[in-house]
This record gives sequence, C-alpha cells and structure tokens, in this order.
Amino acid sequence: MTTINNFTFVAITYNHSNYILEHLESIKYLIDNYGNGIDIDIIIADDASRDDTVTLTKFWLNKNSYLFNKIIVLCDGINRGTCKNLTLALENLATDYCKITAGDDVYSCENIFTEVKKIDNNHILSGLPLNLINGAIVPTQFDIFNYFATNIIYEKSQYITRLKKINFFNSPSIVYSVPALLNKDITSFVARFFVTEDWPLQIKMAELYRPLKFVQIEKIFVYYRRTANSAYIVKNSIFNQDKIEIFNYLIGSERNRFGKLLLRNRLFCYNLENRYLKRVFNLSFHLYGLNILMNIFFILSKVKKFDTQLVKHQNHYDLIASKAKEYNN
Repeated sequence: MTTINNFTFVAITYNHSNYILEHLESIKYLIDNYGNGIDIDIIIADDASRDDTVTLTKFWLNKNSYLFNKIIVLCDGINRGTCKNLTLALENLATDYCKITAGDDVYSCENIFTEVKKIDNNHILSGLPLNLINGAIVPTQFDIFNYFATNIIYEKSQYITRLKKINFFNSPSIVYSVPALLNKDITSFVARFFVTEDWPLQIKMAELYRPLKFVQIEKIFVYYRRTANSAYIVKNSIFNQDKIEIFNYLIGSERNRFGKLLLRNRLFCYNLENRYLKRVFNLSFHLYGLNILMNIFFILSKVKKFDTQLVKHQNHYDLIASKAKEYNN
C-alpha cells in the first residue's frame, strides 16, 4: 500500500539520446502501476548534450504530461559537469521524496514508492544492482558479494569509516533523504567536483550526520547501463582528478595517524599505472580481504539467499525497450 504523498524523479542527462526514452518509459511504468494518489514531479537536468537528448525528452514529456504534477527541464546549454548539474537540479526539488538517476539507466519493475518510504528516519537507502549491457540484464555477483561484505564488515562502524576504506556502493541504486540533499553544506561540497558526485555527497553527509543511518534493501531499483560512453570512461582524466581531490580531502580531515597512513597509501596506489601493483601495495585492500575472510560464512549466506530474479527483470526491460521503440514508428 502506498504511504507517500509526493515524489520527484530527477534525471541527470548528457548525450543520452539513445537511451532517454527507455529511461522515461520506465518511469511511466512505475507511475501507471504504483503511482495512484501520489503527486509526482520530474526534473530533467541536461548538461549541454550535443545530441537529441533534450528534443526527445521534451517530445516524450509533451505526450505524457498528464503523468506529472510538475515538469521541469533544465537545459540552458552550459556544460557544468555532473556535480554542478545535480546541484542545479536539487535547487528545484520540492517534494518529500525523490530518486536521482542518470538518464541512460532504467528503473526496474519494483514499487519504488513503497520502498522509498523506508528512508524515513534514515539518511541513505540502497537497493542492489543489476547491470544493463547491450540490451541484456547482466548478473553482478561480484558486486553483490562485495555490497553484502561492505555492510557486514562496517556494520558497527561510523558510516564515514567505510568511505575512507575499501568499500562498495552502487550510486544508481541509492536513495538519499531529501533534507540531506537540500543541505547547503552538502550541495556546496559536491559542487567542488566535476563528474564524481556520489562519493563526496556521502562523505559530507557522513560528516554532518552522526551517526549517519543507512538501510540496505535487497531489491533491484535500477538497471545500471554500462556503455563505452559512460562518464567515468569518456571523462576519465577529470574523473581521476576528482578522485585525487577527494583522497586529499580525506587525508587532510583524518586525525588518526594510522588512518591517515592508509589513505595516503590508497592515494599512492591509485596513482600507479600498473593495475596489479595497485592491489599488491594497497594496505587497505589487504585489510579488506582479511575482513572478508573473517566474515566469509555470513557473507556467503547472504549472497546465497539473495535471488536476483534475472528472468523477471529481463522481461521488464524488454517491455520498456519495446515501449520506447514505439516513438520511432
């Protein structure tokens, strides 16, 4: 049963013309099937796409405007980068709940409106990931193993601790509390970076909210599309510079000597070109592996119990893809 009154879908877009209709159709599916009685807004924040992303978005929104209480399309042609584009979108957020997703990802068939209610009295809620590669829903056992491992290893630690050490989270699967997203200290910190928004967002939240409250939902909210045009690949040098600046921030704010040593070691390894040496010399990597060994039975038990329901999700994606193709006819 739906227990929320309002909700906003926030889509961050950049050259997503090949995927934006699937993204929007997956939103339509959720509204048609689960959104009765909810005032739903949509915010599209485009970062100066050079393709037809904005044209297709406006065309689709014109056809489906009845679905939404409010429609906001931000597309002034200025390339700000993912982080500033996100903070601009958040300036227009006016509901109690929201979900931020890139415009090339696809929402699953799960009732996100019911699940998002669980963010109440928490700061971060996360689902589990499935990847979307060339039209196929791809299992992510390695990732899921490490998400469970991260939650078990750091269960009794402050959230900032996991962010300073080896940990796994999937940004498309995360829901943030709206009050945290609207906190100016958080948004101004995120705006310092260019394309890496998730790590600094969580760092500043963890610094401001102690203890930061996190809840893991063992359902798939979003299919994470992986392509050769993903931002972390296309803008790799900027992505790396963001990561280096974040490491330096964490090193500067760390008061524990051993913690500072580990962070400096991680930064050193991050800058190495040889991927094998990155692992061999990384002290945090070895500590993470040791913690996995110490908790291996609990981790494997969680992994074994979780059913990704690949057939269900592939069928859902195929439905969404077919709906999107109707606009090309």
